[in-house]
Amino acid sequence: MASTILGASGRHYVRGDVLHKNEDGKPTIFKALCGNEPVVFKQESKSIFDLSRRLADEFAGSRRLRMPIDFIPEERIVVYPYFADTLLDLIRADPEFPPAELKKVLRSVGEAIQEFHTKGWLHLDVKPDNVFVNWTCEGGNKTVTSAALGDFGIAYKQVGTTPLRTGVALGNFMWRSPEGQTGSGITKASDIFSYGLVCIYALGGGDLLLLEDEKVLAELAELGITPEEDILTRHFTYFGPVNEGLLKQVDSREHRILKRASATADLAVKNQPDLRFEVWGKELGEAALDMISGMTKLDPTARLDIDQVLRCSWWQEP
Repeated sequence: MASTILGASGRHYVRGDVLHKNEDGKPTIFKALCGNEPVVFKQESKSIFDLSRRLADEFAGSRRLRMPIDFIPEERIVVYPYFADTLLDLIRADPEFPPAELKKVLRSVGEAIQEFHTKGWLHLDVKPDNVFVNWTCEGGNKTVTSAALGDFGIAYKQVGTTPLRTGVALGNFMWRSPEGQTGSGITKASDIFSYGLVCIYALGGGDLLLLEDEKVLAELAELGITPEEDILTRHFTYFGPVNEGLLKQVDSREHRILKRASATADLAVKNQPDLRFEVWGKELGEAALDMISGMTKLDPTARLDIDQVLRCSWWQEP
């Protein structure tokens, strides 16, 4: 008979299958049961465990943020609600998943960011694999039942409006804002840029955003181009050349990298103008194009804020 583990809340859990191992092969994420309810155990470092407790207190009861529901302090285990899928895996498994249901997911993500930003927090790692989704399929009809934004391991509480300067890039390189790639000038607007990319991904633009093919990565390495530089060049290709607003936001020592990537992008667009999002984004419809264009402006101060995003007309379209 499996032994039970007592959480800080007094609830009892039975640890189940391993869901993830770290680079050393040590299990760090487990599925578990609380009665008949599936949950997730995630073993964290002390700093992330302490951050998780702080966030759980501040966002208790949130439906859009995947907050901890319990803790096992002696093992530094954070207990999370279980979700069957992530947005990344969902679309990979079913590229034809109903668009109206994906729109529900995107709305939940937006409302999660709104809730987070309202209290002064930056997520810093908004990406499809940090969007958790539950859905059902009855009679061939697929319906999203809940969705939440999660994984707050690098979240940061902003002091006033002072941009964050880490000196190193945070989060996944494919989903960072241009300023996020430099590790300087990071604000709530950086989350908005990443959210815009997530919207593009959910609406079918994954091939333009993802950089995971080992052959492509090897070719870039032979050319002396890092994955981060390639993604930065793509973003300048899609959304326009580097501008003074972006340069003003980031540290001056990063200007050379930004200008070099922008120059490479300019050459690509000169040869192929339809690489601009303003061209290929028309396939998404005028309202979606307007909204996402506002989210992915290269000048962080010119981007829509989350309240403006959620007021865009696209959300009212069927």
